[in-house]
Amino acid sequence: MRRARGLVEFSRRDFCALAGSLLVAGCTDGGLGAVGTGPLGAGDDTPPTDAPGATGDAGMPDAPMGAVCSGTPTDVGAPSTFTLNTPVYFAAGKFFVVRDAGGVYAVSAACTHEGVTCAISGTNIRCPRHGAKFTFNGAIVSGPVSKPLVHYSMCTMANGHLGVTAGSQVPATTRLAV
Repeated sequence: MRRARGLVEFSRRDFCALAGSLLVAGCTDGGLGAVGTGPLGAGDDTPPTDAPGATGDAGMPDAPMGAVCSGTPTDVGAPSTFTLNTPVYFAAGKFFVVRDAGGVYAVSAACTHEGVTCAISGTNIRCPRHGAKFTFNGAIVSGPVSKPLVHYSMCTMANGHLGVTAGSQVPATTRLAV
């Protein structure tokens, strides 16, 4: 029996959110602080400064702001500039930054078929060369592609803006809590 598409996506999101929360909760150093987990946390258990003591949908504390940037990330602006489910394209790095219920993430705009720069088309990311379509999260909707879009590492810059390191790939489930 086949489920409706919306139910499958909802179930995966809930599962990933719960699994991520459990994974982060289990990463302690035996002392008072949490072990830094790269893009999942800042290495301490301090709540975000804009929402002290905030709790998520499951009653658990929200994840702290992401890791502080190192290297030379692309500055993509303040977290407040990103609207829910509205990808923003950055030509300098050829990627989109998207906010969803889990946080913010960066996904490549280069089609995995021939590397052509994709664009937003309705509720999909679409390659103009052969019509391949991806979800905003980079999952394949239709071919001729065989690989999803790549996700890039995000961090919080010293000026409070978000940064994207296009040379550093992360799993598609990785989100920067903002």
